[in-house]
Amino acid sequence: MPELPEVEIIKRELTLVLVDQQIVSLEIIDPKLKVKPDDVGGKLIKNLIRKGKYLFWIFSDQSSLLVHLGMTGHFLYTSNREHLPYQRALIVLSEGYLSFCDSRRFGKMQYLTMTEREKVMSSLGIDPLSEDYSWDRFEQLFKDKSLSVKNFLMNQKYLAGIGNIYASEILFLSAIHPEKRVSELSLDEKRTLYSSIPVILNRAIVCEGTTIRDYHHSDGSSGSFQYRLRVYNKEGVPCDVCGTEIRRLKISQRSTYYCPNCQKR
Repeated sequence: MPELPEVEIIKRELTLVLVDQQIVSLEIIDPKLKVKPDDVGGKLIKNLIRKGKYLFWIFSDQSSLLVHLGMTGHFLYTSNREHLPYQRALIVLSEGYLSFCDSRRFGKMQYLTMTEREKVMSSLGIDPLSEDYSWDRFEQLFKDKSLSVKNFLMNQKYLAGIGNIYASEILFLSAIHPEKRVSELSLDEKRTLYSSIPVILNRAIVCEGTTIRDYHHSDGSSGSFQYRLRVYNKEGVPCDVCGTEIRRLKISQRSTYYCPNCQKR
């Protein structure tokens, strides 16, 4: 699933393509997408903003198009109309065409008024790469919680944008066992976790995201952070710090990777 770094890369790429373009028409290929072509046809795109894994196309009248890529969604920008595998929608722009492709069909598009957009954004937790990410606000998130630190990182109501891949990498960098309860974390561990989150996310952005199966850029190219993963999907591989074999366990039905020596319970 595209996580915060991948959505940030897509936002940056699409900003170069879409800003000041007009949506001539929206052609819905998959009726599961609920956005109505008449809601966005003729709209002028003035900005793209991201919060967590959500992308918002801001129109000149301050309404917007919400995009969530789900597990396998991606955009492909072309100069000519093309019929692509798993194409769910085609956006005809004043210059070029933007296809939304999504094999698992969990991605969504939704037209929002400004008020509706603000409501969606306020329902999400703190974005770790935003100005709202401060130690004081981060520390408050731990109050009266006893869930595992892995589930804490992935709960979008607390922190917006972190998924399974980056949660494992953040916890490895922090030397924290993924099953440890947030109520058990020491102050030093909380501070280490606070600093590790943006470090990992920014490293992934520099590498233009992680491509394991489905994530691609809007020109079809791939990211490279998969070559720098230290624990995710590396069960049985020696830890690059201590040589202990990386292990896998399941937390809330999600595979989690960790080093049992570096990340002791």
